Amino acid sequence: MRARTTGPGLALLAALTLSACGAGATGTPAAAPSSTPHEITPALDVGLCGSADANQVITLSGIGALTLIGDDPLLCRWATADGSSVSFRWFRNSPIDEYRSEAGASAGRASIDIVGRAGFSWQAAHSCEAAVRTGDTDFISWTVDSAAFTGGNACAAADRLASATLAKR
Repeated sequence: MRARTTGPGLALLAALTLSACGAGATGTPAAAPSSTPHEITPALDVGLCGSADANQVITLSGIGALTLIGDDPLLCRWATADGSSVSFRWFRNSPIDEYRSEAGASAGRASIDIVGRAGFSWQAAHSCEAAVRTGDTDFISWTVDSAAFTGGNACAAADRLASATLAKR
């Protein structure tokens, strides 16, 4: 036996059906929320290891005898026998502002602009990282770490490496 809906029950069912379909109180469809589209800046293709080879990394970092010890599309690392190192990282679909907030205390951080692209550097006693936006949701990072560096020398080297990568694009 089937249940029959009549009177107030039918009116309630009709009202629920209309509201579920997006109709307003007047029976007209509800307007979709409007949003202003944001044009996404496409990321640069920076190539494997930031398009840098070992000779270029040695020259721009100022650290001799670097050997490539790891490379993949997102991370490359060069190191020396004495523990100095240079790293390149390509952050895909990762906003730089989130990374910046995780990069440590504000001491030692500075805003930078390399080849017209915004970023930041983070400096410690003998190392520095330069992170630079390559699109709305991508950025690259060069980190230089050597006991031989003091002051801004490591940051100058990281900036040179980032500039060379971006200049090729």
